Amino acid sequence: MGNEIKLFCIPFSGGSAEVYRKWSKSLENNIQLLPVELPGRGKRIFEPLLDDIDTIVEDITTTIASNVASNDDYAIYGHSLGSLLTFETYYKLIEKGVHKPQHIFFSGRNAPQNRYNRTLIHRLPDEQFLHAVMSYGGNTHEIIENKELLDLFLPILRADFKISETYCHQEKKDKIACDITIINGRNDHSANRYDMSEWSYYAGGAATFHTVDGGHFFITENYGPVVDIIKQTLTISDGIIESP
Repeated sequence: MGNEIKLFCIPFSGGSAEVYRKWSKSLENNIQLLPVELPGRGKRIFEPLLDDIDTIVEDITTTIASNVASNDDYAIYGHSLGSLLTFETYYKLIEKGVHKPQHIFFSGRNAPQNRYNRTLIHRLPDEQFLHAVMSYGGNTHEIIENKELLDLFLPILRADFKISETYCHQEKKDKIACDITIINGRNDHSANRYDMSEWSYYAGGAATFHTVDGGHFFITENYGPVVDIIKQTLTISDGIIESP
């Protein structure tokens, strides 16, 4: 085993840190799983929800920076909205003088500079909003059928969709200084409309692309292949095994 590496995982719209917990049993012992909890959900449920990207990126940056010592290796994984938050958090970490991550994983989302097909789902009335959210799959049906869950999750989903839909990409002057991996679901209709190779635009190192079986929520429905990709990638980047 090589040096320990911390893996920070940022959830998707409406998700909490818990969505990543089940990965821990499948990861190598030297990969320390650190799911990032966002305000207003999970163990931070009593904190105010944030619905603008600058404030939430600041929050994530503080969480990661406070858990990374100067000699720590770390990586970041973000899914869907989490990919966008991961992208912006990387630049905020560098801005604050935190050393670069070993690797970044972006999954289930088009590249941040892609402005096509902008939606405004977060502005829809409740019923139409939930219908639009359901098209992404996941456990939205269970939430809709449970009034208490619905009352809890509706504001979270709205806040997260607002962050995503009102995001205004600002061109970065530097590329991402570590290798990146982009993972997409074979049946993810929300991401397959886009050219995922556009992520290469910000790659300062290697950009590797993977497609796994599953829809938009492949990280929960079919996380085995995802964990395998993470293990292989972090093992290679740590120098434990040589890439062929």
